[in-house]
Amino acid sequence: MEQVQTAPLLLFPCPGCNSQLHFSPKLQQLECEHCGTKVAIDKATDLIRENNLKQQFAGATDPTVTVEQLVYKCNRCGSQSVFTTETPTFTCSFCNYEAVNPVAYKTRIIQPSGMIPFMVDRQQSLAIFKTWLGKGWWAPGDLQQFARHDALHGIYLPFWTYDAQTNSNWSGYGGRHYYETEYYTDSQGNRQSKQVQKTEWIYRSGTYDHFFDDVLIGGATELSQNEYESIFPYQLQELVNFDAKYLSGWQADVYDIAVNDGYEKAEAIMKDAIYESCADLCRIDTYRNLEVDTSYSNQTYKHILLPLWICTYAYKSKTYHFLINGQTGKIHGKKPVSTAKVVLTILVVLLIIIAIVFFTQGQ
Repeated sequence: MEQVQTAPLLLFPCPGCNSQLHFSPKLQQLECEHCGTKVAIDKATDLIRENNLKQQFAGATDPTVTVEQLVYKCNRCGSQSVFTTETPTFTCSFCNYEAVNPVAYKTRIIQPSGMIPFMVDRQQSLAIFKTWLGKGWWAPGDLQQFARHDALHGIYLPFWTYDAQTNSNWSGYGGRHYYETEYYTDSQGNRQSKQVQKTEWIYRSGTYDHFFDDVLIGGATELSQNEYESIFPYQLQELVNFDAKYLSGWQADVYDIAVNDGYEKAEAIMKDAIYESCADLCRIDTYRNLEVDTSYSNQTYKHILLPLWICTYAYKSKTYHFLINGQTGKIHGKKPVSTAKVVLTILVVLLIIIAIVFFTQGQ
């Protein structure tokens, strides 16, 4: 792709002092850090729309949906980001790699139609992070040297949402439990009885119709779908029109999971949910041999940006992520386990057991 030198992207000068305005999660508007001027942002929702997925599959993307953008690509992990301020350095939110004077490439991407602005600001995110770091006895004592506070970044991540109408025909066997009395002779030669569970299998079939609304799929490969779901839900009813003003002073990632590939993930989620619902319909007390045949129609998608605080750190050659939902504050994180603390705990438990044994024998 065409290589171009770094240049200012979408800048928002302060009407008071001509400094750069930044979006404030606390105020939910643009704010000048120099003179304190505040500028409101329109919170309209009229541009949030569903796009025809079959049209996308056919390669006939609506040209009004796409936009040309300058994208920074991390040379270490490959994540792609856009910025709305002129910055001399690029720090990757996923691997913390810092490049000086990054080079951007020009590409055409599907424009987000909606977004949820950050509600959790940096001060709140740091307090959440510090509290999380302080919990858990099993973590190594030097963990805070690796999971540094300055590695916590706020970033807008790309997501796809998918809608679909589903119609399913299912068939299987519902099992109804009943009990029979069985007689046996015990070890003393006495005749005894017991209740034994039996199952009557009854053929069952039917239909199940369901409309899936906004199945949410992460658009960046740096996090797994399970990691995304660990900080769900996002309150999607609070989506507003995509507006670059919300990105001022913040980093935004560019999707590398195409809309078609995202739909495959979404359909797998739908399939599992449909199977569970059909299993409930087939089940009496239990079920078996369930078969489900589903057709999908009226599939649509939209591209949105959602806020996330993320800290990526490495401990003994293994990478860990700490995540904060930038709207609700819900967290997810994994910590390494201290081998020394595990060994110490085992030794203490063994000593307690030995002491109990000696005390019992002495009694």
